[in-house]
Amino acid sequence: MKSYLELISEAAESIGISLLKAFKAAEIPTSTYYRTIHGDTELRHDTARRVMEAIEKLHALQQARQHTEELRASGQRVNLRSVRAQFKPRKLGA
Repeated sequence: MKSYLELISEAAESIGISLLKAFKAAEIPTSTYYRTIHGDTELRHDTARRVMEAIEKLHALQQARQHTEELRASGQRVNLRSVRAQFKPRKLGA
């Protein structure tokens, strides 16, 4: 069975987002990140869930940014509201 750290590390790596950036986006102290990485403590379920939600949100923003750049490169008009609507992050069940 994988630990919470392994799960969120794989999720962040698969989409090319720094795990530290995800912790910061989830508003979790960087000390928690470093203690977890060095094996001093284990992540709580709630902390892992918050980091996973931040990873999903960062990924959605990354996709929206990329989509917008592609539209601008092709010369199409960009409607930011419609672009954001396509890439809303999904919420995990709480």
